[in-house]
Amino acid sequence: MAARVLCVDDEREFVDALVERLALRGYLAQACYDGETALERVAEEPYDVLVLDVMLPGRSGLDLLEDFLAARPEMQVLLLTGQGSVESAVTGMKGGAADYLLKPVDIAALDKAIRTALARKSGLEQSRRMLETAKLASLGVLARGVAHEINNPVNVMVTTAGWIRELLEDEGAACCGSAGELMKSAELIHRQGLRCKEITLKLLKYCGALDTRKRDVDLGEAVRTVVLGLGEKAEQLGVRVFVDIRADLPRLRIAPAEIEEILGVLLDNALDAEEARGGEVRLRLYAEEDHVCLEVEDHGVGIAEENQSRIFDPFYSTKDPGRGTGLGLSICQRIVMDLRGEISVRSHPGEGATFLVRLPLPGASGGKPAVA
Repeated sequence: MAARVLCVDDEREFVDALVERLALRGYLAQACYDGETALERVAEEPYDVLVLDVMLPGRSGLDLLEDFLAARPEMQVLLLTGQGSVESAVTGMKGGAADYLLKPVDIAALDKAIRTALARKSGLEQSRRMLETAKLASLGVLARGVAHEINNPVNVMVTTAGWIRELLEDEGAACCGSAGELMKSAELIHRQGLRCKEITLKLLKYCGALDTRKRDVDLGEAVRTVVLGLGEKAEQLGVRVFVDIRADLPRLRIAPAEIEEILGVLLDNALDAEEARGGEVRLRLYAEEDHVCLEVEDHGVGIAEENQSRIFDPFYSTKDPGRGTGLGLSICQRIVMDLRGEISVRSHPGEGATFLVRLPLPGASGGKPAVA
């Protein structure tokens, strides 16, 4: 896939010409003329490289640098500066920028700087994946042992609670004077036992216990299957689910269990977000360049900005205690990263949330510029 580059400068003719010349070199380049608008764009779209003028009107490029990197920590920032503001550019590099270039910009030098930044980004992502893989391997050994040790007594607990309920249903008050209280206790034991089993299953999924055998999957059919499976829950909550699947979508070579897990988690979360409102959830499946994109949109309470950077952390949940394991989105992110895809969220409190999953098609280059 061609690298996505956003160029930010208040000199319109300069930045438009820069974008045009970068496009000729195979980049998906876009222009922006002020910092605040650029911040909004970066929050909505996963750019690979940001080319940022240091001397913007209002908040300068240096003032905005921290906000840009907070919104997209993996994005590489190249600063543009005049001869008199080299010191500011050096300050920017200490603040996280990858490099700086002097104006007027030599397009060959900028091209080289972008390629170097992309290589750095790729190296950081590879290191992160290797670290994550090592952590998951260690956690997987522990999780399988813990799951085995927990599941055995939990199975006994759930089964025994079921027997108690059956006995009370058959005998009722004849077996004891507190049959009603015993029934409530048995139901509580049964529910909590099932919850323990759910947590251990989620933990195993997080550690990679899903069936990862790949085959060519019709994603539209996978979406319809998951929507059908959660149809009863949607009906109970009074939530309408709308599905928009574009025609002629290419098949994706993927493990069916993995794509169904991604779809199931995102749709289930969207339904939970609409629970108190009885609103609607929209799923969109479409192709974009050399990626297949899945959007799941709800109109629920939304996600606070301070929580958006944490929602993919293991065991972090914004749901009420006892209603979620905090592993669903972590599992989704792990699967998507293993597939060299991207998962992101757009949300404002009170306005719902939209999760976007982008999965590369076979042959996609995954972030390198397609040089003509």
